Amino acid sequence: MSATNAPRKAGPAKDRHPADIVAALHRRNISLRQLALLNGYTNANSLATALRRPYPQAEALIAEALGETPQAIWPTRYDAAGNTNRGQGGRKPLLPPDAKPSSLRAGRNPQIGASR
Repeated sequence: MSATNAPRKAGPAKDRHPADIVAALHRRNISLRQLALLNGYTNANSLATALRRPYPQAEALIAEALGETPQAIWPTRYDAAGNTNRGQGGRKPLLPPDAKPSSLRAGRNPQIGASR
């Protein structure tokens, strides 16, 4: 039986595991809590949000403390140019701009108003 030592294909980039990020900070003798308080956050757990979901300011602080870039730690959150790949935030409109109002929606929809 012969085993082939063919190199594996490089899969999609994965974010670093949150426990690995915390461990790397601890190796530098700082915790997420201390990092948050040193940077003026009143809630000591604010930076922990970046471990679970996108939070560009916190990502930048954590990456700086580790001596890396946020793109190296969270590659799925950034495009090739280093820009965030998140969509535009904000509330979605209740109706598309080309929608025709019906008599049932006229009084309840704030975008249309009660112009009847």
